[in-house]
Amino acid sequence: MIRLERVEDCCGCSACANVCGHGAITMVVDAEGFSYPKIDESLCTDCGLCARVCPIIARKSMDLSAKTYKSLYAGRLKDEAALRRSASGGAFWALASAVIADGGVVFGAVYDDDMRVVHRSADTLEGCRAFQGSKYSQSDTYQAYREARDMVRSGRKVLFTGTPCQIDGLLRFLIKKYDNLLTMDVVCHAVPSPQIFSDYISLVNRRLKGRLTDINMRDKSTRGWSHAFTYRYDLADGRSLVDQDKTVDWGRLFFSKLIDRPSCHECKYTNLNRASDITVADFWDDDNMRPDLRSPLGTSLLMANTDAGERMLRDVADTITMSAITEREALQPCLQRPTAADSRRRQFWGDYHAHGFGYVYRRYFDDTNYQKFKNMI
Repeated sequence: MIRLERVEDCCGCSACANVCGHGAITMVVDAEGFSYPKIDESLCTDCGLCARVCPIIARKSMDLSAKTYKSLYAGRLKDEAALRRSASGGAFWALASAVIADGGVVFGAVYDDDMRVVHRSADTLEGCRAFQGSKYSQSDTYQAYREARDMVRSGRKVLFTGTPCQIDGLLRFLIKKYDNLLTMDVVCHAVPSPQIFSDYISLVNRRLKGRLTDINMRDKSTRGWSHAFTYRYDLADGRSLVDQDKTVDWGRLFFSKLIDRPSCHECKYTNLNRASDITVADFWDDDNMRPDLRSPLGTSLLMANTDAGERMLRDVADTITMSAITEREALQPCLQRPTAADSRRRQFWGDYHAHGFGYVYRRYFDDTNYQKFKNMI
């Protein structure tokens, strides 16, 4: 059976719980809001299947310096309306549109009715719109893995999107390779605590005197695409507020390195050895960027890692403006090394458990302390 001796050795993908045919493994939330497997030894037959499908165990024995990509591009959607809804260059929308047009189904991260981030499926373009935009919290993939398995077994074309560890977990859970499954991962900074995200949502609800039904943290309607978080809040009473109440800034928490999943600080996917067919990411604008790649509405990095990934990019070439780029142009920090933990992490969580979210937000993220933090980095 799988034995978790360190929290750093679990990414929370739930492949182990999904693959167990005896119901011996459940995912249990810890004090930081992250899910970990719990084994009922009275039900376990010690078959070893859970350890076999664990992506972290597998990556520990792999040569992660081996590069898997076949081609690298910078690209953006030609459809400006869809591009404006996308977090960066709209690579996901191009792939999802092609799969839906082929009668397939797409899996991605959405906000549920309680504003928790969960994986769901959609077989219409309208349904896929909820997958657009970055979701800055770890999503729950538990039900999605089994649903995706049933879909691919039925012969239906499936596009499954997620973080690198979620994609690797899915592929290992499936065990068998399916030609009708296409996977796309995003270059990941680290996944923050769903518990802290829930506290943040509650704080925003109080500040705005309403109930959030959606939040877009990279809204392009006023300033286009930029490094800064620009928020759009949609509320149940019909209000849609852009860039309101910036003192409740999730970006401050997200980039603080205080609330990340422990395994992220030892991430096995911050390299060019990818498990997915296609990897996408922001392709940041900077002073050294080629003029033909610049866009005020965003540009995506597209990395084809398999023959299937290359075929898919060729299939959507008429919907995306793509330019070949070099590895040097494609490389970014989260493709080279894990995000380091902040030395105050233990103190932060001690304060959180003793005093609550409001206290730690004021102590660590008010304007004065945040400026000190920014100056440090």
